[in-house]
Amino acid sequence: MIRPDLLEILRCPLNPSKARLVLEDESLRCEQCSLRFHIKDGFPILVVEEAELPPGCESIRDLPCQKKNNER
Repeated sequence: MIRPDLLEILRCPLNPSKARLVLEDESLRCEQCSLRFHIKDGFPILVVEEAELPPGCESIRDLPCQKKNNER
């Protein structure tokens, strides 16, 4: 599905300097905020507005990485 060498360099667009993505259930999940990015025809869709929010989050602003940014 996603080549290991590509997966090694992919990062979450909300925190690209730190947040890695892991392959889970035919989607990519951010290790930091658990945002899920779908894979369509073998290509990851790294558009935040199209990603699936983790349980308990009602909006992107509720993600842990966004709360830290808003507190600064």
